[in-house]
Amino acid sequence: MTHAEIAFAVVVGAISALGVIAAAKIADRSTDAAARLAARGVDNQIRLNSTVKIAEFRQAWINDLRAAMAKLFAISLRGGVNDESELYELSAKIRLLMNREDVRYDELVTRMEQLIAKLHNQTRGQSEEFIRISQDILKNEWEVLKRDLARIPSSIVQ
Repeated sequence: MTHAEIAFAVVVGAISALGVIAAAKIADRSTDAAARLAARGVDNQIRLNSTVKIAEFRQAWINDLRAAMAKLFAISLRGGVNDESELYELSAKIRLLMNREDVRYDELVTRMEQLIAKLHNQTRGQSEEFIRISQDILKNEWEVLKRDLARIPSSIVQ
């Protein structure tokens, strides 16, 4: 082999080695980028799952509150109950489901007490005011739920 052929072989070998090293670095960077993207996807999925679960719990809570309010209202329209403990159970359930810090909490409690007091006298009571405040509370909580769900970035949902 001549010096030129040896030099050419060395140059080709060096270029090949540099190509392998460059390919390895590119593959390493691609792997890192893919790992970061996958981790971001996992984080997004965790946030989405947690938001959806909270929304499910909030919806169940709204449904429980609505059912208790509706049952108390229905009893007021009937004009009484066979078992007074049912009135107190519904009242307690509504209070426990509500947040005492809600600005309408005191009015709701007042309306429930009026409704129950009127039922003890066997007359129809403050049912319309009770329904009005109940609707306001439920509507507000529904809006909170929708607002929470709207905060989910569309890039997470897709």
